Amino acid sequence: MKNLHEVWNKRLRRYTTEVQNYLKFIVTGHIAVVMLFAIGAAGYAYSEWVQNVPPEFPAALLMAVLFGALLSYSPPVTLLKQADSVYLLPLESRLDEYLKPALRWTYVSQLYLPIVVFVVSLPLINALYGLPSSYLIGFPILLLLVKWWNVRSEFHFRKSDEGHKVWLERAVRFLLVAGFVWSYVDGWIVVSAVFLFAMIFYGKWLERRAAGKAFPYGHFIELEENRMLRFYQFANYFTDVPHLKGKVRERRWLNPVYRLIKSKASNAHLYLVSRTFIRSDELFFLWVRLTLIILVGAWLIPFQIAIALFAGALAFASTIQLWQGLNQSQHFRMDQLFPLSTHSREKAVWSWVLAVQLIQTAAASILLLALGQFATALLIAAVIAVVSVVTLAGARRKSAQLNKRK
Repeated sequence: MKNLHEVWNKRLRRYTTEVQNYLKFIVTGHIAVVMLFAIGAAGYAYSEWVQNVPPEFPAALLMAVLFGALLSYSPPVTLLKQADSVYLLPLESRLDEYLKPALRWTYVSQLYLPIVVFVVSLPLINALYGLPSSYLIGFPILLLLVKWWNVRSEFHFRKSDEGHKVWLERAVRFLLVAGFVWSYVDGWIVVSAVFLFAMIFYGKWLERRAAGKAFPYGHFIELEENRMLRFYQFANYFTDVPHLKGKVRERRWLNPVYRLIKSKASNAHLYLVSRTFIRSDELFFLWVRLTLIILVGAWLIPFQIAIALFAGALAFASTIQLWQGLNQSQHFRMDQLFPLSTHSREKAVWSWVLAVQLIQTAAASILLLALGQFATALLIAAVIAVVSVVTLAGARRKSAQLNKRK
């Protein structure tokens, strides 16, 4: 097929269909509830904080760092495949028919985070500087243009240097974007204009360096493969990705945990479940990440209700995902060779998930006690424990209903 624009359109359709198929498993009713609680808690805490924000708070510097990071990170999305280095090579003179829509898709697909940050920044900017029309109208338009400049600049640099020292080049663009945002928000319009002109000249310089150079298929294909691998690894936390194999590690430093389980026939499933959790990267690091997020939230969120909502939402996420992950049976397991019932395994999963959730409860409580918040520590301990038990009871009851139907 020699119409490269049509090739791009077909690949984009396949790509969006595949992503949507996995998103159906990621954004489930359970996750929607977690996101609702998390966003609500964060929004409540943020609104309360904005009402009492100190006048000397460096909002311009914070905005500069956030927008500098979000806008300068602009890896191109090309959807290239291994075979393209052979089949597209004779059509390299017409490759722009494929790359131009690819860059436009890159630009559109990376806009959501800057837009969210801009909307969230409005109450803070209003509290400290007011909301002049130049910020409401001119600033978002300039941010859209700066993002497009970043997408093109990173693409030209990767084409000319095949991605070597790309983080150093991103650091340069980060400084330019951060300088522009800082000066604009702080009211230094002339200085922000200087940064804009510097960005224009820098982008033109990168474009001239890339002009006439052969397209580095290997680098862009590797970049695309790594991007999709990260997506599949993320999706694998919620559903089974057939062509992605999870990593297993021994973690000898946790071997003493197994000694706490008495050696008897009724504990066979509990022993196997504990080893599955500890040695599986997906389940183990999922629980560790959510626990650390709860600890960070307990440390930073200043309101009891907000902390309780936040901790409860993440405790629900931990419990339901561990329950589902440990009860998966798509693959052969050694316990299937022995006369151990499914009910016995579900009971073991229930006991193990409850145990690790109690550890999560203890970690949050100890942190809050160390911060001198005794009442909040009791509240959070009760919330995490109750949410975990109720979630496990509901999941077990639903599983029992499905088994009866079978």
